[in-house]
Amino acid sequence: MDDKKNIYKFSEDDLSIALDFVKNYHLNPTKGLRGRTNQGKRSFGGELDEWIPGKLLEIAVCRILEKYSTDKSLSPDFKIYSNHEVGEMSDPDITSVNDLNIKRKPNVFVEIKRFDPKARWMGPRQHQLKDMEEGYMVHGSIEFDDGLSIKQHDITAAILKKIVQSNSVNLAEFSDFSDLVARIEYVYSFKDLKEKGHYFESGNIIPETDFPSARSAYKKDGNMSKVYEHKETIEGNKSIKMKWENKNEYTNFCDWTISGNCQILKDKTDKEFIYAIEDTKMFSKVFGTFKIPKGETNRFYFKNTLGKNGGKDVFKSIDDYWFSKRRLDELLLNKEISDTNSSIKEIAQNI
Repeated sequence: MDDKKNIYKFSEDDLSIALDFVKNYHLNPTKGLRGRTNQGKRSFGGELDEWIPGKLLEIAVCRILEKYSTDKSLSPDFKIYSNHEVGEMSDPDITSVNDLNIKRKPNVFVEIKRFDPKARWMGPRQHQLKDMEEGYMVHGSIEFDDGLSIKQHDITAAILKKIVQSNSVNLAEFSDFSDLVARIEYVYSFKDLKEKGHYFESGNIIPETDFPSARSAYKKDGNMSKVYEHKETIEGNKSIKMKWENKNEYTNFCDWTISGNCQILKDKTDKEFIYAIEDTKMFSKVFGTFKIPKGETNRFYFKNTLGKNGGKDVFKSIDDYWFSKRRLDELLLNKEISDTNSSIKEIAQNI
């Protein structure tokens, strides 16, 4: 990727536009004082924290895309929508194109989302896709590039540091707004997401995407640990279904292919594990490829990241199309979907 093109540092005008949006949003009489997740009262300061990073990122993505085009300027969506419109709409995050001094609507649908390096799953909400086959999902990062600590990397504090001039307030310990940098980390088409990602319906679990090592299946004397009992041995290639912990029902993402020489074990609670007699590989179209070294015992069941509430399992309340980040990286590495730089160029050319 061309790192010089795929980077943006913000101007004072960018900050003014983003601040003006939040101010107008806060003062809009149709907007209540509760956050979008309905978790208590939210002040203007809370709205700055919630809205500013995303709005700055939308500006940055437009400016980065413009670097790949010689004759277009792009504008993000700064319209303030009603709560009903937000729930139903599927408008793009880039809403206007100035092409050879002619203002028009974009020819390509672009959805922009802040990239979380700790994210297990990546993708838009189902209602943002609706019936669209054409369009792109852009995940961009917005971070400080200054070597300071994570506590000092506060966007709202950096804004206050820039605009507040007072002898009684010293915000020097915080990062400078001028050190805030945005870049595009991932781009993929809605078509690739629908074909190679996974549709998680409302009422499903959100599974963890790692299957870490577990207590060793065998003791030093070669005997199996009393924690486990043998279920089956696999040699060569075999299709197998993974359970959700110790439950008997299967999810719609339970299919795996095991390659190698291994044993499937279960513990006293009926949770399953995989022990590699020789180096073994497990592959899922949803979760990607995992290599288990000889002699290692790994978990072979799903855990629900949503946990429990009052002793009852918590389930998804909305439909989503997602890639697991691991699988997305694998698809990019194997060139099964277009690389990020190629997708950026394609958007810039066709938008």
